[in-house]
Amino acid sequence: MGKVISLINTTPDGFVDSQYVNADPEFHEFVHGLLADTQTVAFGRNSFELFQQIWPAVLEKDGAPEPQVKMAKALTAIPKNVFSSGLVSTTWHNSTIVKTIDNDEITKFKQADQKGLLTIGSPGLVAALTEMKLVDDYFFSIQPLIAGSGSVRLFDKLSLEARQPLKFVNTKQLKSGVLIIHYQCSN
Repeated sequence: MGKVISLINTTPDGFVDSQYVNADPEFHEFVHGLLADTQTVAFGRNSFELFQQIWPAVLEKDGAPEPQVKMAKALTAIPKNVFSSGLVSTTWHNSTIVKTIDNDEITKFKQADQKGLLTIGSPGLVAALTEMKLVDDYFFSIQPLIAGSGSVRLFDKLSLEARQPLKFVNTKQLKSGVLIIHYQCSN
């Protein structure tokens, strides 16, 4: 069965702005592990536009570090869905614009015998999928700094009818001080 998996970087005080992400080679290797079990990567519009700006450009410049090139190749090759009602076009290879989050379509995806749907960043998309009880696994990548401010806090607009208990699976500490906590939904 397919799973919906969320990888989200956050500071201990809850900010999920991309400027606070420590994406070193060890973190990229962790993401490659998730991508190995992924059929499609899903993004919200803002995260997609940021990734579309960064990763294809890595493949065009000479002398980019090998871990970045490997990540750029992986993200370019894999099918990508960007959930956006306003986006009209994309230039990134293998990208599809999806206008709405369809609970039935994602449920069908999860019931099929296939690899998972991985969200990277995209706090609005993660919140919407959480509200719809569609996320199976969360990987919270806790960044080793107190941001004190930022433009987006994790789940700042989430409104649940009831708590969604999580089951602790494991943690991975990176040399950079990033702590990745893996939880599964108990629904």
